[in-house]
Amino acid sequence: MLSALFLRNNYISVGASGALFGLLGSMLSELLMNWTIYSNKAAAIITLLFIMALNLAIGILPHVDNFAHIGGFATGFLLGFVLLATPQFSWMESHELPHTNQPPKYKAYQYILWVVALV
Repeated sequence: MLSALFLRNNYISVGASGALFGLLGSMLSELLMNWTIYSNKAAAIITLLFIMALNLAIGILPHVDNFAHIGGFATGFLLGFVLLATPQFSWMESHELPHTNQPPKYKAYQYILWVVALV
């Protein structure tokens, strides 16, 4: 819709990039809503901002509709606050949690998939 409003005399492009920016916007709203849950807050926000800046920089190329990107991001950001649920952990105090050995963070097949994806 933002493209149709601002690009009246040019061709309006349609694609998945606006929706992908909507997902980035909803990720940012989720990050802001659940800020206390994240253990490495700086890494989460820097990574997300870097991805958004890189994609917006690609939008400078000709025949790329940056208005669709900005509109998708704004819509995803606002709808993220409305539709995403906030997890509720207040009912369980830390002393009630069982103290057991923590399982490994990643499973063996995940390491294998990382190597395959790297290749």
